[in-house]
Amino acid sequence: MGHKRLGYLPKTKAWRIIIAEMGKFALGRAEVSSITKNTLQNVQSRFSRLSEDPSIHSSFEFLLHLSYAFQKENPIKYLTEKKILEKSEISLLKIGRAARDYKKESEVASHEYQTFARQAAIDAINNFYNVNAESGRSLFDNDVDTAAVFNKAGNGSGFCELSRMYFSKLTERYLKYFLEREAATRITNIGARNRFSAEIEKHVNDISKHAFKTAKITQSYSAGWYNKNAIKEFPTEKEVKGFLSYALGKMKSELLMEEGK
Repeated sequence: MGHKRLGYLPKTKAWRIIIAEMGKFALGRAEVSSITKNTLQNVQSRFSRLSEDPSIHSSFEFLLHLSYAFQKENPIKYLTEKKILEKSEISLLKIGRAARDYKKESEVASHEYQTFARQAAIDAINNFYNVNAESGRSLFDNDVDTAAVFNKAGNGSGFCELSRMYFSKLTERYLKYFLEREAATRITNIGARNRFSAEIEKHVNDISKHAFKTAKITQSYSAGWYNKNAIKEFPTEKEVKGFLSYALGKMKSELLMEEGK
């Protein structure tokens, strides 16, 4: 279940280039370099510990339940029996709400991490739906069959796609959070700081592409792991933590390589 080493971030901008473009309007080279380096260091220092965070574990576990359910003859029955869905009906909106509410009463180590994790899961679900919506359309009806769309998540390939979207969105939100925090520390002029915040929003697409390319490192491992651990029965808590630890560790290594570029 290894992976072939990829050239770093093909067909997209490197992190240092994204930050340089944001900083052209007001910042000197030293400030841009510092923001670039420190943002990555902040993200990297936390990635190896994310697998232990209960909110990260819960949000990822929800995606596993979603994928595992669609291996079954009656996925909606499985989701209602697990109290993931309240009623025996399914829609994109109901799945999103279920992701938001999954284990909401469980332990929370960090409310910021909880927000990142839940929203990353919802983003992944929405993105998966949008990418695969055509598989839920019939030739004679423009309405989308949500269950038919998520049937594609019920195997190693579908889980691989869903999990990559999750790690991508989690990374994107982390990068933006630490970028804004670092900029607030380095840019003392309020006007310049506000302009820099506006530049961040202009470059959200670049940040998103950067995160998505970084998350590609998890693909080959996630498909193999799912086929080994989640076909006959739902993975144990230990197996889920092991997966998260490995996948997030790989992403941290990829980000470390970017810092050295």
